[in-house]
Amino acid sequence: MSVLQSRNPAMRVLESETPFGVERAKTMTLGGTVTATSILLSIVAVVGVLSWQAINSSFLAGNGIPGWAMPVMIATLIGGIVVSLIIYKAPRTAPIVAPLHAILEGAFVGVASFIIPMRFLPMQEGMSTNPGAMIAAQAATATLAVTAVMLGGYATGVFRVGPLLSKIMMTALFGLIGYTLLIWVLSIFGVGIWNGYADTGMMGIGFTVLCAGLASMFLLLDFQFIEKGVQQGAPKYMEWVGAWGLMVTLVWLYIELLRLLSKLQSRD
Repeated sequence: MSVLQSRNPAMRVLESETPFGVERAKTMTLGGTVTATSILLSIVAVVGVLSWQAINSSFLAGNGIPGWAMPVMIATLIGGIVVSLIIYKAPRTAPIVAPLHAILEGAFVGVASFIIPMRFLPMQEGMSTNPGAMIAAQAATATLAVTAVMLGGYATGVFRVGPLLSKIMMTALFGLIGYTLLIWVLSIFGVGIWNGYADTGMMGIGFTVLCAGLASMFLLLDFQFIEKGVQQGAPKYMEWVGAWGLMVTLVWLYIELLRLLSKLQSRD
């Protein structure tokens, strides 16, 4: 009997029902996980591009941002949390539920890729081009580059996450979540505090760099989870759990890099 556990909140799934001597075709493999990850990321990319193009077409035509943009962004964020809880509680559903989450993530990424640059860059209705498009492309490229570096470092043994570092990362993550909730709750009551997400000063840029760094570090936990799952002969459906967790981390990293590049561009 094996137990798989990751400290990544998107992948913290315990699996203790792997029978000894189970057929290899019914267990988790690296190739299967790569395939599942490719499928999920393809869904995110396609839905994201379609969502972004729909908003961009309306904006460039002088119609402004469609009224459905922000509700979709909020709904997909909440829906993603719900779907994550389903996979967390019932990992066997991952092959079906993870693609649904990818659709939600894609819609969220598409809207966020337009909204975030617009908060920091001067854009006016009727423009022939959208300066945020270049930043979104740069953020996507940077995400791939960071992922390649982290994967290469993990594969060669240069990057490893021990128990102490895992605890530090989790503490930082929960602190970040608490800070985000505090900003949101106080804003409801009209109370404003320093917002690292919106600040374009050196402190704000430093805050975003730290967020992006934390997201990149969580990639190592994803790789570790997948590696242990393959080694311990986890059930086949755990390929989708691993792919799902990796997708969530990559979307987080992309959003942070998008925000960082938008802030830097606004200072030029």
